[in-house]
Amino acid sequence: MKQKKFYQRVILTIVLMVVINCLGIYVVLLESLPALDGEYHLSGFSSQVTVDFDKKGIPNISAKSQEDAFQALGFLTARERLFQMDLLRRHMAGRLAEVMGAALKESDRWHRVMGFEQVANDIFLSLPQDQKQVLQAYADGVNQAIGSLSVLPPEFLLLGYSPSVWLPEDSLLVVLGMEADLGWTSDGERRSSIMKAALPEAVNEFFMPSIDLYTDRLLNGKASGISSQPIPKDELSALLDINDNHERYTGLVTDGPPPKGSNGWVVGSSKTWDGRAILANDMHLALRVPNIWYRAEIHYDDVQLTGLTLPGVPLMVVGSNGKVAWGFTNIEGDYVDLVSLELDPDDPKKYQTPEGFVRFGEREETVHVKGEADYTFIVQTTVWGPMLSKPLLSKSVAVHWTALDPSATDLHLLNLDKVQDVQAALTVFNQAGGPPLNALIADKQGNIGWTYTGKIPKRFGLNGSVSLSWADGSRGWNGYILPDELPHLLNPPSGFIVNANQRMLGDDYSYEIGNDFDQGYRAYRITETLTEAQNITEREMLALQLDTRVEFYRFYQQLALSLLNESNDEAQVRLKQRLTNWDGFAEKNSVGFAVLVEFRELLLDAVIAPFMQKCRQYDSEFQFSSGMVDIPLQQLLETKLPELLPDKIHYRDWDSFLLRLLVQSERNVLQQNPADLPNSLVWGGINQVSISHPFSASFPLLKNWLDMPQVTLPGCKQCVRISAADYGVSERLVVSPGHEGNGILHMPGGQSGHPLSVHYSDQQQAWVDGIASPLETGVTVHHLTFVPTSENNAGL
Repeated sequence: MKQKKFYQRVILTIVLMVVINCLGIYVVLLESLPALDGEYHLSGFSSQVTVDFDKKGIPNISAKSQEDAFQALGFLTARERLFQMDLLRRHMAGRLAEVMGAALKESDRWHRVMGFEQVANDIFLSLPQDQKQVLQAYADGVNQAIGSLSVLPPEFLLLGYSPSVWLPEDSLLVVLGMEADLGWTSDGERRSSIMKAALPEAVNEFFMPSIDLYTDRLLNGKASGISSQPIPKDELSALLDINDNHERYTGLVTDGPPPKGSNGWVVGSSKTWDGRAILANDMHLALRVPNIWYRAEIHYDDVQLTGLTLPGVPLMVVGSNGKVAWGFTNIEGDYVDLVSLELDPDDPKKYQTPEGFVRFGEREETVHVKGEADYTFIVQTTVWGPMLSKPLLSKSVAVHWTALDPSATDLHLLNLDKVQDVQAALTVFNQAGGPPLNALIADKQGNIGWTYTGKIPKRFGLNGSVSLSWADGSRGWNGYILPDELPHLLNPPSGFIVNANQRMLGDDYSYEIGNDFDQGYRAYRITETLTEAQNITEREMLALQLDTRVEFYRFYQQLALSLLNESNDEAQVRLKQRLTNWDGFAEKNSVGFAVLVEFRELLLDAVIAPFMQKCRQYDSEFQFSSGMVDIPLQQLLETKLPELLPDKIHYRDWDSFLLRLLVQSERNVLQQNPADLPNSLVWGGINQVSISHPFSASFPLLKNWLDMPQVTLPGCKQCVRISAADYGVSERLVVSPGHEGNGILHMPGGQSGHPLSVHYSDQQQAWVDGIASPLETGVTVHHLTFVPTSENNAGL
């Protein structure tokens, strides 16, 4: 009995100690939350700055100067997103492994090869003084926020390190990070180069058309119609190996990830209910916790900015200044070339240039790795850029990329703060550096416009699609497209402008913009809706952002039904009924759509992979994907040429081959969704979206605390409402300049990156449900004041 009581006391003591320790940790973490009210006396401010927070923690900053406003923004953003900001700069500088371990070593190596840290330093030195001042003010605010925290955010405590001083150059690293995320296109150039070496020219032309039906209709009208590339029957047949084991090539052809892009459109005065112009923009990126954007309102002089900022960067990225509203989509252009190097046969440390053989430059890089010895390597450099560690077609290649040119990046977009109309905004966009993007603009007078922003290379002797040698000087870049040479569109007769990452220009434009645009279904669907719409309001713009109609899959529905037409098999009859009843939408309760999506995925691999197998002889990791892949795929499926049947050993004809894939598609969907059979083929059972914190994979016990709850969403990769497992809409913005009170903005997660903050996830549900949340901040709940002082210390 005594022994039992003894053990009970021991257990009780242990439990109490655990509870006390947990409470202690909780109290410490609470101390790392920023103060919501009070007065800070800080150096650097020229006059008093006030900040009002609404119930979602969105700041409304009021200052007298631009520098003061952005110093306050740096302070506020760092208090809520310091770890995110530190990861963004470390990622680009190649310094993640030193705090997160060996798993990030290869990522660090790649970024060190690129030399982004030196590029950022060079960019800062070349910037005009006004941009330097804003960057410095923002950095001052970040560092003052770091100094004001009595306890660092929990991620720093868990990893056991403290953030270093924020430099103005760190903000430029974050900008370069966005350029790298959106503009690194070397995978496409590698793929095309391998295909050119491995496959006949006619096969390459067949599988890589330059435009799809939807984009052609947008550019040339519904009646135009593109002529299909003739099927190169003999060349394709010669590529088939009838004795081959087809399972060996599973995964050789994929649909690829969703495009790194966005939806954007503007409607002019002739289409809206009262003559206002309205902008809609939803940017598609990898979904993460915290969200990539930080909401803010900023007031200084006579400027009023409302919208989204990027943590680490002093810039209103998208939004409105009250006179003009702007948004972006990715061009899907090509700003990277892999230069094939000609080595000196007598000295491998030299390579050929138009001036003769020259020696490689060299620099030593050392990656610090947490828990391991330092990792040191040599980077070889050329006149075109650094040499990559991975060769292409057995030859060394150097990378020539706008992101590595200091003259191609700046913060000229800061000048959007005071533009009064679309024409002035077009000028700013055309002069700006940074990520090349489609810029869509609306102004208070009801005007709308579109153009490109960022630096786009002028190539000569090549189009950038495949890697070539530049050794003899007949190929290369001749600077960038000049501002007055960039294309513009202003107040078109249709009354609206749409871009959803599709090609915007025909073959008559003087310069090559890209080689692998996204297919045009999303843009076509938006255009189709806007053409019919009249008296448009902000609510209707949001409804279009949430549109899930996807006629893109009708071809695959009709193909599937034709295969099931004569079947008496009970399971196949049931499947036929479900596919017949598909409503044409990708809603959560859409029956049969999941099977069509899986069917298309299997068709891509099973039908096209056998013709690509030779590419694996040139690169064992080769994978084929293309935004235009449905054009050749559907041609093969429509003609069903017997000699091009991918598997002649196991199937007597195309229909038996395709029926097996369809049956397998249903089986795969059922395996993914273990729900009861009557409801198991609804799209919501498959389209599950997870938004994770960087730590949750490494610390699964913290997953429920750090991640957003997994949700079922409408939408798909081809829908206007794009949706995928961990990729999708990072924000939805609808705004008419001068009518911001009617504007709409929501985003996943919340303002704060601190898991204990009430603003960690309080915007999530509106994003999930597509609720029309207001753009402008609401009633003031908390208030901060920044009081200028000459002293260097900071405190409440």
